[in-house]
Amino acid sequence: METKRLTRNEVKEIGHIIKKGGVVAIPTDTVYGLAIHSFDKAVYEHLIQVKGRPDTKPFPLMVSSFEQIKNLVVLDALTEHLVKAWMPGAVTFIFNKKPDVFEFLGEQTTLGIRMADDSWVKTVIDAVGGPIWLPSANKSGEPTGTNSEMVLDQLDGLIEGVVEGRVHGGKSSSVFDLTNLPEIKELRAGPISRDRLEKTVKDYLESH
Repeated sequence: METKRLTRNEVKEIGHIIKKGGVVAIPTDTVYGLAIHSFDKAVYEHLIQVKGRPDTKPFPLMVSSFEQIKNLVVLDALTEHLVKAWMPGAVTFIFNKKPDVFEFLGEQTTLGIRMADDSWVKTVIDAVGGPIWLPSANKSGEPTGTNSEMVLDQLDGLIEGVVEGRVHGGKSSSVFDLTNLPEIKELRAGPISRDRLEKTVKDYLESH
């Protein structure tokens, strides 16, 4: 397979490749990610093979709106407040997913969701027509790609496309488990600290 080099201006073509079931490496506000559509199991399993990732480690989902989050996961008032306070941004939240969502994930009851602080990523999601699975652009255990050349060094010939360029952030998002609020579990340190989230929770609980 030849990996097609694309530019950020080719959003329609990027969306077309992803909708057909292809994998495209795209820049975000943090690092490069491997984008696939979220419409069926086969594409998800293909990406597991591309990354060489254990299928017990779920991929994060990138959304373009709060409405998409509401359709996918269980939100109480506090969880919704945290989403609206910190998204879009360099943070991934783990939620309890709705039972009828992504049933092919089997016994997995949670879903990691991110909304990038990047209008271009939103246009890609909208071109695809729904949320995209977007794990980091690397082979499992290898350095995460922060520019298209790093991505190609690991994945040339294994993915359908790569958007040429580099990211300005370069640090993966913070990951927090919100399934046992008011306790917040930090799963990966990143640009946003747990202290800041805990203050958001504390301020909310004191005012309600």
